[in-house]
Amino acid sequence: MSGDGKVVCVTGASGFIASWIVKLLLDRGYTIRATVRSLDDPKKTQHLLDLDGAKERLSLFEANLTVEGSFDTAVNGCECVFHTASPVLFSVDDPQAQLIDPAIKGTLNVLKSATKVQGLKRVVLTSSMAAVMFVERPLESGVVVDESWSSDPLFCEQKKLWYHVSKTLAEDAAVKFAKENGLELVVINPGYVIGPALQPTLNLTIHGFMGIISTGKEVFSDGIYRLADVRDVANAHTLAFENPEANGRYCIVGKVVRSLEILKIADKLYPSLGHSERFKDGNCVEPLPYDVSRAKAERLGVKFTPLESTYELHSFRSMTGEGKVVCVTGASGFIASWLVKLLLDRGYTVHATVRSLYDPKKTQHLLDLDGAKERLSLFEANLTVEGSFDSAVNGCVCVFHTASPVLYSVDDPQAQLIDPAVKGTLNVLKSAAKVQALKPLEPDVVVDETWFSDALFCEQKQLWYELSKTMAEDAAVKFAKDNGLKLVVINPGFVIGPVLQPTLNFTSEGIMKLIKTGKEVFSGDIYRVVDVRDVATAHILAFENPEAHGRYCMVCKVVRSFEIMKIVDELYQGLGHSDRYKDGKRVETAPYNVSRVKAENLGVKFTPLKVIIKDTVESLKQKHMLSL
Repeated sequence: MSGDGKVVCVTGASGFIASWIVKLLLDRGYTIRATVRSLDDPKKTQHLLDLDGAKERLSLFEANLTVEGSFDTAVNGCECVFHTASPVLFSVDDPQAQLIDPAIKGTLNVLKSATKVQGLKRVVLTSSMAAVMFVERPLESGVVVDESWSSDPLFCEQKKLWYHVSKTLAEDAAVKFAKENGLELVVINPGYVIGPALQPTLNLTIHGFMGIISTGKEVFSDGIYRLADVRDVANAHTLAFENPEANGRYCIVGKVVRSLEILKIADKLYPSLGHSERFKDGNCVEPLPYDVSRAKAERLGVKFTPLESTYELHSFRSMTGEGKVVCVTGASGFIASWLVKLLLDRGYTVHATVRSLYDPKKTQHLLDLDGAKERLSLFEANLTVEGSFDSAVNGCVCVFHTASPVLYSVDDPQAQLIDPAVKGTLNVLKSAAKVQALKPLEPDVVVDETWFSDALFCEQKQLWYELSKTMAEDAAVKFAKDNGLKLVVINPGFVIGPVLQPTLNFTSEGIMKLIKTGKEVFSGDIYRVVDVRDVATAHILAFENPEAHGRYCMVCKVVRSFEIMKIVDELYQGLGHSDRYKDGKRVETAPYNVSRVKAENLGVKFTPLKVIIKDTVESLKQKHMLSL
């Protein structure tokens, strides 16, 4: 192995890029002296100690970027220092103190320690494309950015690009110091780094990338990404030491893409994400304004990973929920089944409750989900029995409580709807209250987060389902407040979309009858439509976002049935629904709308109505529940 007998140092070793550098160096036979901020934080150290070869050839040292001499012990006896440690923040209150000073002073402190080591051959510095291409002149189509470019710190400062300022000034300071002190310095300038993560915590770039995939939320306002695979970036670092001819800077960008291309590949790899509508009809297909040269990096020996391989989603799914245990009640239901699927996709371990473990119609579709064999446990629980959920919620960090009867025609509203909804909710919350550090979530329904249904009005109008949900939410809010539980409530409208479970739920049956016969689900002919995948995503975001609070209305669009029929007729012209809305019949618009602002601020990207309806119909057809 090329590294046999050689000792090197990696600073900031717990980071995304640095963890991969440590892994590749160990794989090559190097002995590594790695620095971290704290030796007492297993989230920063354990994944390094678990690497192959770590027991024999990895030593960890505690070091602080801002303290001169802090790296002396770690770099002593090393032939090369890989300096990756630097703050990565895009939102700061004090740029000088939080970003610029630590980046510059930290880099100089590491280099000062390096100058004290006899026989140290080279320092490899992790910089960024942020230090390369941010200049005042516009980037025009056909421009190729290469290593000769340098960001203008004054321009970056004017634009408040503080991270870019910190990387530019730190690299400049390193080059100047190395030249004055006879150090051989090679600089690696990666773009937006994604790929498989070794560390157990979610770093900034993967978090942003997951946001694009799950919600369409852009990381950068221009929607352009200079993507680099973390494995290629780590490999470039090792090659920059091993190749004696390596010199200067190396831009590491596999491909410059728009988010559109990211979503296209995601949709190809994982069609269930349902992104295809976003890039139909040539949306956002304007050419890229520039490219980044790979020539110098390829001469160094970097073989760039294809984009599809760089972000196979399993690389990111395991990050969000890895090591976290959550509970989903009523898991066999329409919304809950999707919630279980998305949680498993994100790497969570799921405790799921069902009414009967012996009904394959309620359990088999859950057991067949990807990841279920390793990370899904089913529990039998009864809403009306206090303590029934204790075993399921034990050890969980969050409870997603979806279980509640959904009936619009009942003989005994109190016994069939209200008692199970209210008592069931309280029984779940009582079980949750017994678990330390739990943050339960609740789903429900209504218009705008400041509106509340009137229980007396619902009773007078015999709206028993509405009454049960109103009283259950009120009871949950009161119980949570009295018992110090953090409660977030999801209020979806009329939920449709692809079906995971083998049985027909109430809303899917309603939309199916509307499509086939024109029979209305609601006498008012108004539908607050939302996609089940968006509702499930909202539940997860409500847990993962620490700032989530209160209620979130989940309604994509308020429509009358004629609008649904129009879309169905466009998609399936042989159905002959067009006569239902000809000659202005029933074409009055919906009398109100439902705000999406708070849900969108949470990160929900609502699926377009046409996509919802098409995916609903196709799913029902696929499961032989609907024939057209």
